[in-house]
Parts: sequence; structure tokens; C-alpha cells
Amino acid sequence: MATLGSCCTEKILHEGTPAGSYSTVHGLDTYVTGDVTNKKILVIITDIFGYKLNNVLLLADQLAKLGGYKVLIPDIFDGDIFVAGNDVQAWFPKHSESIVAPIINDFLKKLKEDEKPTFLGGIGYCFGGKYVMQHLSKDGYFDAGATPHPSLVVTADVEAIERPLLISTPYADQMFGNDLRRETEDILSKKEGLKWEITLFSGVTHGYSVRGDISQPQIKYAKEKTVMDQLAFFANCQ
Repeated sequence: MATLGSCCTEKILHEGTPAGSYSTVHGLDTYVTGDVTNKKILVIITDIFGYKLNNVLLLADQLAKLGGYKVLIPDIFDGDIFVAGNDVQAWFPKHSESIVAPIINDFLKKLKEDEKPTFLGGIGYCFGGKYVMQHLSKDGYFDAGATPHPSLVVTADVEAIERPLLISTPYADQMFGNDLRRETEDILSKKEGLKWEITLFSGVTHGYSVRGDISQPQIKYAKEKTVMDQLAFFANCQ
């Protein structure tokens, strides 16, 4: 069974005061930021640290401010967010694909039906990257997706992709290794007309974009460029 590595359990907190608020959205406790009337919506599918990690809230605020989106971060773990220092191998089976995928599917289905967004983009960090990819399939709900340093991806996820995808990753990512990345490139390159990009960063490791030490210049650069790349990519997909 695929599982998460120690690189997925490390974090450095980023300072700042989130601008959004929490409310129940389509049945899930959700962080909401940006113009709540906006029909251009981004949904962030988080890593195992979940929807209350300050770092990801600040990223959502940045995407909302710079891109003009409403950004939603739903709780996909039913309140059982991973706590640093705990055993990830004990936590992980309680949030396997068979459990998490239906939660995400139901949230996105209701979002599409009730809010009728003119654009619905997904961003998946680490754990969440797999699910963003899955919702770029023919029957998925995202119009375009982006994933920095995805985890748990299998070739079937990539083969099913039919909508635009941006991957941002360290070279030789522990969870999205070079062999899988190159296989991903080969698969995507054969999909005629599909928009896709893969950006590689030197000098950073898995988790850099949401849990990295931004006092380090290269990590800060990669984190900030990843956000700007996402905004540019999504704008080009509308």
C-alpha cells in the first residue's frame, strides 16, 4: 500500500494573520477567503496538516487577492488533522483514498451544482495533489488544476487527465520521484491539445511551497514563483 514519507510530516510555520473566515460550505467546515460572490473559484485540497494550517491560509489569501478568486479550503479529514510528532502510519489508514475521495467528490459536486462557478480550479498540496489530478478526468469537477509536490500519484491518475494541469516540484522529489515525473511527462505529452506544465526547482525539497523554511532565499523564491505560476496558468485556462 502506498503511504506517506517523513518528508510529508515536517513543517515550519509561516507568520501572518489570515484574512478569511470559517463557515460550513456544502457540508464541510471550510476556510473562505476573497469575494464570496465571485463565480471564479479555487478549491485547495490540503496536505495532511489540513485546513487550519496558517501557511495554507496565507497562500489562499494571496491567491484570492492577486487572482481575484474566491478560495475555499474544506476540511477533508473530518477534524482529524495530522499532528506533528504523531505516527503518520497510524493516521494514514483512517484517511485512505476510499474514505477521502467520496468526501471531496461530494463537496465538489455540490459546489458545481449549487454555485455554478464560471471557473473552478483546484490546487492540491502533497496529499491533495492526487485528488486534484483525479478531478481533471472526463468526469472530474475541476476545469484546471495545479499541484506542488504531489504525493501518492499513480500512473492511472495521470492517464485519466483530460484538463489543464500544472505540476511544480523539486528535482528528485521524495514523493514524486524522477522516474514517475518522467513517466508523467511521457503520458501528458501524448494527449493532443492538452495544456500542461511541469516546473522543476533546484535547492528545495518536498513540501517547499506550503511548509518550507522561507528564511532560505531559494525556498522563498520557489514558493513565491509557484503561486505566480498558478495564477498565470489558471488565467490562461479561462
